[in-house]
This record gives sequence, structure tokens and C-alpha cells, in this order.
Amino acid sequence: MQKRIRFALRCLFFLAFLCPVVQAQITTQPVVPFCGTEDLTLEQAQSLVKQAEIARQKKLASGAAFQSITYVPIRPHIMRQSNGTGGFSIASLNQVIAMTNSYYLLNGLGIQFYFAGSSPDYIDNDNMYTAYNGQSVDANDAHNALNQYYVNQFSTSGLGGYAYYPNNDIISTRSFILTGSGEYEDDLGNRLIPHELGHNFNLIHTFGQNAGNGSLGSGITTELVTRGVGANCATDGDLICDTPADPYNMAGAYFTYPNGCPQYDPNSTARDANGMPFAPSITNIMSYYFPCTHDFTPGQYDRMQAGLALRQSHTAYTLDAPPTNVPAPSNLAANLSGTSVVLTWQDNASNEMGYFIERSTSPSEGFVAVGGVAPDITTFTDSKAVLYTQYYYRIRPSNTTTGSLSPNAAIRISPVVTGLNTTNISGSNAQLNWNSLGTGITYTVQYRAVGSSNWSTISNVPDNYTILYSLPVNTTYEWQVKATNGDTYSGPVNFTTPCPTPSLYTAYPSRVSASLSWTYGYLETYTLQWRVQNTPTWNSISAITSTYYSLTGLTASTPYEWRVQGTCPGSTTIVTDYSSPKSFTTIACPIPTLWLNNTTNSSSASVFWSTDFSETGRTFSLRYRAVGAPDWIVISDPTMREYTPYSLTGLTPNTTYEAQVESICSPTEHSGFSASLNFTPTCQPITYVYSSAKNSTASLIWNTNYPAEPGTTFELQYRLLGSTDWTTVSNITPAQNGSNTVYSLTGLPNNTTYEWRVRAFCPGNIQSTYKSGPNFTTGCFAPISPYWGFLSTTSVILLWNAFVEPNTHFDIQYRIVGAADWITLSNLSLQDVSTSFSYSLTGLTNNTTYEWQVRTVCSATDNSYFVTGQSFTTSCRIPDGLGSNPKATTAYLNWTQVSNDVHYDLRYRRIGTTDWITIDNLTTSNVTITGLLTNAGYEWQVRSRCTDGIFSDFSGLRSFGTYPCYAPGSLYTAEPTSTSIKLSWYNYSGDASTMYEVRYRVVGTTDWTVVGSINSTSVAIANLTSDVQYEWQVRTLCSATETSTFSYSSYFQTCSVIYTIKAGYWSDSSIWSCNRVPYSADVVQIKHNVIIPGNYNASALRISYDPGQQLTFSLYANLKLGQ
Repeated sequence: MQKRIRFALRCLFFLAFLCPVVQAQITTQPVVPFCGTEDLTLEQAQSLVKQAEIARQKKLASGAAFQSITYVPIRPHIMRQSNGTGGFSIASLNQVIAMTNSYYLLNGLGIQFYFAGSSPDYIDNDNMYTAYNGQSVDANDAHNALNQYYVNQFSTSGLGGYAYYPNNDIISTRSFILTGSGEYEDDLGNRLIPHELGHNFNLIHTFGQNAGNGSLGSGITTELVTRGVGANCATDGDLICDTPADPYNMAGAYFTYPNGCPQYDPNSTARDANGMPFAPSITNIMSYYFPCTHDFTPGQYDRMQAGLALRQSHTAYTLDAPPTNVPAPSNLAANLSGTSVVLTWQDNASNEMGYFIERSTSPSEGFVAVGGVAPDITTFTDSKAVLYTQYYYRIRPSNTTTGSLSPNAAIRISPVVTGLNTTNISGSNAQLNWNSLGTGITYTVQYRAVGSSNWSTISNVPDNYTILYSLPVNTTYEWQVKATNGDTYSGPVNFTTPCPTPSLYTAYPSRVSASLSWTYGYLETYTLQWRVQNTPTWNSISAITSTYYSLTGLTASTPYEWRVQGTCPGSTTIVTDYSSPKSFTTIACPIPTLWLNNTTNSSSASVFWSTDFSETGRTFSLRYRAVGAPDWIVISDPTMREYTPYSLTGLTPNTTYEAQVESICSPTEHSGFSASLNFTPTCQPITYVYSSAKNSTASLIWNTNYPAEPGTTFELQYRLLGSTDWTTVSNITPAQNGSNTVYSLTGLPNNTTYEWRVRAFCPGNIQSTYKSGPNFTTGCFAPISPYWGFLSTTSVILLWNAFVEPNTHFDIQYRIVGAADWITLSNLSLQDVSTSFSYSLTGLTNNTTYEWQVRTVCSATDNSYFVTGQSFTTSCRIPDGLGSNPKATTAYLNWTQVSNDVHYDLRYRRIGTTDWITIDNLTTSNVTITGLLTNAGYEWQVRSRCTDGIFSDFSGLRSFGTYPCYAPGSLYTAEPTSTSIKLSWYNYSGDASTMYEVRYRVVGTTDWTVVGSINSTSVAIANLTSDVQYEWQVRTLCSATETSTFSYSSYFQTCSVIYTIKAGYWSDSSIWSCNRVPYSADVVQIKHNVIIPGNYNASALRISYDPGQQLTFSLYANLKLGQ
């Protein structure tokens, strides 16, 4: 007797489960998703899969062809209240089965569901509606279809649905679906119903069906992650190998929620029996992960086809419920509404259970359901259509298969852009705007001047606006826009760039002139008007071609106003309005400010003065007198200049004077004298004193604030602290150039304290007051800051500082740490290097720790105390401080020197290779390696080669990368003449050995003149043609077989004479005939009014002027001629 095994699956889903977006990582198990029936054993699951495969093979052997699409009937049973209210709506029923159908097709093959009958089976029972608890539904089952029951509420909290695996009895056709308690269409159609029907067709959960705590879904998988050799995917888990092993319920398995959608956390610690990490398919419909997208695998589609064959072999039921004979819908029309497609049709039937809307990109195949509607509904909106795609739609009554299809309706989703408008229009810019078609849509914009035949195109605009820049003024444009993949442009829309009124910018008035500038450089010419404020008549200058002008012939201390009008480009008659007037006031003849230059001497003083602005032709008058004297001494020297010191001599020492200065701007205009500057000639006092003593000598140091005047000497006095008599040293000559004066005292007794003072004697026997210096004490001073360096296996350098006399000796003691006796090196005579001393200690034992100390030996009877230095341990140390400076084909490698008697071995290689290139017995701590490949990575190490054949370990690996063979940059020219020039460039990837090749030609010609094998970053080019423009390029010769591309072109022009081509600023290259600023070797011709900007240094060999033209100097501007 055949044993019948009924496999039922009750899948419980916690309906209030929400993705915890505030958590970065949570366990993979939701709160209550478990199944309430007995788990399948592994043997039962394998047996069921085997039965299905046998059925599939029999179906093939019988010659029954597998159809591309198998239509399977579902008899819908809706539980309602006893009065016929409540329950799942027929509109939602059609929508969720349409969504389910979209998952049961793969590449046009698979299963599609239709409803059996012309209306659902309604079960009006309050008890079943309120809390379904497995009450009998035997009387409701259809025997020729799958039976799907739509439950308002299960008696078991959290139960979302359950289904039955294939078996030869009517119960196996059942599935129960929760539709109340907050369940919604999106979850029903995308997850729950496809999941339960998957069980109906023999699909197992992706994590398998191990027993766990006895409830389905509580066990953990024993399926291995690996596929291929060693895999157990065909005999464990869900018995399908293209679904990855699923660690659901397993400790250490976590998932995260980026953007609210679950993803398996790659940092999870869950592992299979082989220690391999899991990578489950979160989106698989047969998993328990509640994803945002859903799918089956090809292996699962194959399993369901086998499950279908198994069900078709059963005899207790069939799946052949006839489709209802429903009149087909007609007059199907598709219209675009924004980015959605609105479908309408004519309903010709009264026996439809609803309609499925199907869509394809082919008119004859590949139709997939995209939605469902209730009976008698004749419209549907597809909001998920992909833009710029050709679609074909059809309507199928949901209780039919292919016999009642509507005709196709075709449409291409290409929405038209709307809302075109132009804003922020200026003389050169405009913003083009339109209504957005949605997130992620890009656009193509075209624009042109009206009347032009060619459009300018801007592609892939990411926003619903774009800004046009650098447009000509006074020009009418038209523009149009479409989505990047759209079919039709919207527009055109016109706008006109205005001819803007100039904006007054700056006015720099001087005494009788003013430099004026304004903005808007796109206009053709300008008219400048100015007048004295509150007068009726404007003065005008027309046809100005630049945006600046220098007014001359003005009256000092007078308020003026000015304005500017422009003519539009391409026109001599269309003009802008005048700008709003702006005012300035010319400056009065400026009163100078008088300054004392550093300090006075005993009989002279140096002064200088400044004014707020410079002016050609201005002179000065300087006067001074003793304070209280009635008469001034006046100096009217026409060579006196601002900022140039002027020396007043023959003054009486220790007498206070006052001085004043005035500007003489013209014979009739003087500024008036400045406020008085008071000063007193005196012998400069000593301001800085310092002393430094040793054993029997002392250096006394002093200085004045400013260099001593000629003829000054110093008088020094010193004595034992506490004594009454001074020892005096006179006529000490000051140090040159204001340096400190140093006087050395010798033969002083040891351990003695002195005090001292110094004063200046100026010419005329005028003395300053004494300045006392700091006391000093002679002594045999101990060494300070002893330390060691350059340690090796047998030697070390001992170092210290000491303030001692020349030829002072030292005693050094050293010993192995722990030894009782010191080894003493006595009376060492060492070289003094700026108070620093060192001694090379050799003959040491390797790997041994030593301690040491040092003292000063001033004489046979006078020593300092010993000072302890840092202990050290001898060893062949590994070099450290490794650094590299790579170029294109070379690299400079360096490291910290280990010791004086250590050599080095270096090795390097290409990263990824095994063989080293070695350089042995290096005597320096650096080396340049050559012959490297460009744009390549290298690694290197270095070790110490110590005495007695001892080597350190190699240092840790260091790496560097050589540069690609780059073209040089920063091209510039210098030293131009009429027939020659110096070309220079920069190449950060090159070094002194890098070679270059330059080529140049006359602009507009095709043939280059080439200069090769240049071993520097500049080259002089001679034999050029005067007054011709050239272009030039340079490239790098990285090796005999590799060169860079040529650089960008740079341009220069040879000029016999450089002259202005328009008015403007000296620093503006566009005003010069050679399109560059003049050099110091240029002969310059001024043909227009030119301004040298403030704080600018101009240069030329010599300058000549056309009649009526001038050169104006701004504040602190300079011009150097003939230098």
C-alpha cells in the first residue's frame, strides 16, 4: 500500500514588521516569521523533488510538449462576514494576481494564472472571517484548479499564509492568504502570494527545512557555500544550486538597511561548516528577508516546471478549469500623461472577473502583466513605464487565457518638455528653464542667434535649467529643449541680451588729473562726460575704445562728476543710457609728512618726507632752525625728492631743532609747510650689552641702535666685583656696517666675577652716558648636553657642547654597563666646532651596552666635574629614515647615516617581480638609480654592512612610483630681441639627465624647426625674423625609445619696436603691439595714453611719445629705463 504523505506549509509573517532604519546592523531573523506545521525531513524533501523530476521526464517521454506559457487556473475563495460585507476586494484580487503573474515568467516561459469561473467564491461566515482556524473548506474546493483562500484574519497571531506541496489529493491545491490586519497589495502581489504559490509548485525556503525547534523556519541551514567540487547544494538547503546558501536564523548573520532596503552585511561572522562566509540572495522570493525587490532564480523556474508536471500527473484533481468565454475588450487606446501611460478600452462583457493589463516591447510576444482592475473598469494608468521605450499593451479578462485578448495599442514613452522660460538675462548671460520630467532625466538644449542656420547643442543637462555664458550683447536668441532620448524638441523660445549701461567703477583723482574706469567691456565705443559739480554744461570725449580714461587739465581742490554712455556692438547708432553720475574731488597740493631717518648723530640729522600721491614736476622746500630761534634756514634744492633722505649738517650737539617741508606744485600753488619735526643731535648711546666668559678670558659685546657716526670710538671699563678702581680701555674702534663691537679680555684669574661698562666718544669730544653690562664670572665649565650618534658594531661618536678656551682638553671615561672599572681617555685635544666637540670611540664589542662620561680639563690642576652621557648598545643597526624622490626614469634614494665606518647594500625591483637588482658596498647614505621604466612601481630595501663581515637585516620595504613620460608645462619666454628669444619650461618629472626636444614655427605655417637633445629646461633660439609671431612646443625624451607628447603651444612675437595699439594699463598685454608687456631691453613707443598701475614696476630700454600722448603714474608706480 502506497503511503500518502501530505506536505503542508504554513508560513507566518509578522505583519507589523518594519525595516529598522535607525539600526546599522541587526540579526537576520525578523521578529515572528515562522511556520507552524511539521518540517519536512531532508529525505521527504528529496523524495518530493525526485517525484517531480520523474513526472517531468514522463511528460517529455510522452511527447507532450512543454508550452512556452502554461495557463494555470486559480479558484479564488474570499471569506466575508455573514452579511456579505468585508473581505478582499475584487479590484485588489485582480491587481495582486497580475503582480504575481509578472514573477512567473522568465524570458517568455513559465506559468500564468487565470481565475476559474466568472465570479469569486464568497464564503460568508463570521467565525471564519473573524479568526480562521482551519475550519473545513472541503465543500468549497474546485477539483479542476488551484484553490486560493483569502483570509481576513488568522486565529494565530502573525500568521501570514500557508500552502501545500504537490500531492495527489485535493488539499494540496490549497493556499491560504492573509488579506486583512494591515496587509497591503504591494506585499501581497510582490512577495506573499508568489511565495505561497512557489510552495504549491515544490519550492522550498532558501534556508532549507532543518528541524530547529519543531516549527518550520526555525532551523538553520547545513548547506555549504561552495559550488562545484565539494558542494552539497543538490542534497541540502533548498536542493537548488543557483540559490546561494542562506544563513537565516544563524548566529552572526546580520543585515543592514541602506535606503530602507535590506542587504546582507559583509561583516557578518556567520560561517558554514568549511568556515566560508555567506552571501545569500536577499531578494529571493523564497527567502525571509522582506526585500524591496523580488526574484526567482532559473533553477527555481525549472523546479516549478517539474512541480507543474507532477501536479499534471495527479488524478485526485486537475488543472484544466476552462477559461470563461468572455467577449474581448475593444477600442484599446494608449495616451501619454506626463511620464505615465493612460489606457482606455471598451468593455464588451458582463461575465469578466476583472482585467489583467499586459505590456511588451514586441507586438507579438513577451507580454507581462503590469496591473489588474475590477470588472467593468475601462481605464488603467501605467506609472512604471520606462521613458523613451516603445511599448505594446493588451487587455486580458482575468478569467481567460488567450481567447479574449484585446487588440494591441502601441505607444512610445517620449514626454514633451513644457514650461519653457528665460530668466536672469544680462548682457552676456541667460538662464534657460523648463518643467522637470522627473528624477534622473537629462536634457538636450539647443540655442542660436535668430537668423543663424546652426544650433549650438548642450547635451546631458542634469537639471531642468542651464545657464548660457559669454553671449554677445544686443542679440536675439532662440532655444529649444527635449529629453536626452526624446523625439521632439519643445520651443523655440526667444530672448534678447540687452546692451547694458556701463557701470562706473573707480576714480583715482590727483591734483589736476583723474584716472577713471568703468565696467562692461562688450560695448563697441564709449562717450565720457564730465563737469564741475553744480555747473550746467558737460564736457564730452567720444569714441573711447577702452574702459578707462585719464582726464587732465583739471583744477585742484575742485569737485567733479562724470558719466559714461556706450554704443552697442555692431552699431554706431544704438547707444545705452548714460550711467548715473559719480563724483570725485581733485586733490590740493599735498602737505608732506616729515620723518626722521633712523636717528641723529652728534652734529647732523637725516630726514625724508612723503605725500599722498606723486606728481611729475613737483618740487619741495625744506626749512629748519633751533627751537626758539627766530629765523629759519631754508633749503630749496630742485633735486630733493620724496622718500629720498636729506642730511642736515653742521648742527650743534645736544640742541633741539625743528624742521618743516612744503610741496611746490606750481609757481602759484604751494601746499604750506608741514607740522614741525623736532630732533636733537647727540652722541648715540649704547643700547645693547652682552658678556661671555670662559676659564681666563671674556668677550664683551655692545652696540648702538644705528651705525656709529664716523670718528666715533668707545671707552670700556671693567673691575673685580666689589673693588673701587676701574681698568679703562680707550679708543676702541666700532665694528663695521652696524655690527656688534666685540672686545676680548684675556689673562683673567679663574673663578673670578667682574663688572663692566662702556660709553661712546663722538667727534668733538662729545660723550654718551655709560651703559653697564651684565656681570661675568670666569671658570672651568663642565661640558653640557652629552649625547652619542653614528653607532655601529665596534664604534660610536660621542658628542657634547662646552664653552671653553681654545686648546682646552677633555677626559672621557667609558665602560661596559655593570663593570667596576672605567676605561679613561685622558687629556684629549679635540677640534672646537662652534662650541661643539666630538670623539670617535672605536674598538668596542658588538651587542654590548656601554656607559660614558666626560669632563673639561682646563689645566693640570683645574678640571670640571664629570658629566654623564646617554648609554648606548653597539649593534649593526638597520638603516632608517628611508626616503625617495622619483622622476620619470630615475629615483634618488636616501636614508639616515648609521655610522662613519658603515657601508651599505641596496636592492630594488619592480613591484610584482621576484628578482632584485643590487648595489653593494655603498659608502654614502644615498644613491641615484637610473634606467627605470616610466609609470612603474618599484620597491627597495637597504642594509648596513658593518665591520668584521657583520650585516644588519634589510630594512622594511619602501616603495615609489616613477612618473609617466609627461610633456613639460609652464612654458614661458625671456630675453626677447628682434631676432632671438630664450624658451623655458618646467618638468617636475625630469631631472638633470632628462633630455628635451623643442620645435617652433611661424604661426600659420605647417613646417616646424626642431631643436633636439637639449639637456636643460631652456634653450636660446636665434636667427628669427623680426616682427613675426611664432608658436612653439616642447616634449620630453624619456629614453631612446620613449618620448612624451608635445606640450600645448605657446606663442611669442619678435619685435623691433614695441608700441601701444590702444590706451590702457601698462600691465595689460593686450595694449601692446607684441601682445606682451615690455621688457627692460625694449624700445617703447607710446602712441596712446597709458597708466602705470599703483605699486607696479615697469621697465624699458627707452621710451618715445607720439604728440599729445602721455604716461600717467599711479600711487607708488615705478618705471626703470636703461636697466
